[in-house]
Amino acid sequence: MNDSNSLHWSFDYNYGAQNPQFAQELIGTLRGYDPEAGTRSTQTGQTLTHVYNVLPNYWRGYNRGGNAETLSIGTAVIERSKRDNLWYYSVEYENTTSGENLRMQFCCSDENYRPLRDNWSVDARNSADDEYAQWACAGYFTSDSEVRLRINGAEIVAGTVDVSVELTCNWALFDVIPMLARTIQAADDGIDIAVLEDLEQLRLKGRLGFLESTLTPIRLEGYYLYGAGLLPSYWWLDAHGDIAIASTFFETLVLREKMGDRV
Repeated sequence: MNDSNSLHWSFDYNYGAQNPQFAQELIGTLRGYDPEAGTRSTQTGQTLTHVYNVLPNYWRGYNRGGNAETLSIGTAVIERSKRDNLWYYSVEYENTTSGENLRMQFCCSDENYRPLRDNWSVDARNSADDEYAQWACAGYFTSDSEVRLRINGAEIVAGTVDVSVELTCNWALFDVIPMLARTIQAADDGIDIAVLEDLEQLRLKGRLGFLESTLTPIRLEGYYLYGAGLLPSYWWLDAHGDIAIASTFFETLVLREKMGDRV
């Protein structure tokens, strides 16, 4: 691994005032990740898990309490298992600075775009002094391709999806991008994709494209997601076919641990 603290612009949030520095935390997380540990062939019914450290892109303003040894503000755990040609996802996102804990469950077809199937749910809990302590959302497709959400007992229409569009979830992109990497690279202007962001916000006009490659801090291939209503995000694929870094507008997820492997 390259010891240089010079990071690609898409995930370079290293500021001299913060201690520990963003680059040190990111490189240290990747350095501690062993891609061979816990790796096995994921057969039907077995679980593939990725665990990510959540780093703040903008350090000032985050209350980390007395924890001055790490910059991490939380953890994202993505679990999925395959049964009957479907992938069942369970995602837990915890932000220790805001007190927010999200649990998302959804199902996708075993296809490259991981199109959403059946029903899905989001459970949000907040342990901080915020306006809500718990919030629940359940979603489903109607027969005429409407996306409907039931939020704390009320039902709303999030939008309508064209029958030709394969709708996925942003948390499934951790699998979609590795599966479509070569297709994306071969497309001059990227590929179209529709995303149900956090299983709540419908973003029908997204585009996945190839950014470039870098050797710092490890060998990575970069991809971007742009689109109407979407904040830009950047996804970096490592040599083992896993998303090692996912950088959104406010935070960057860095792969810390992997258990299982793709079939």
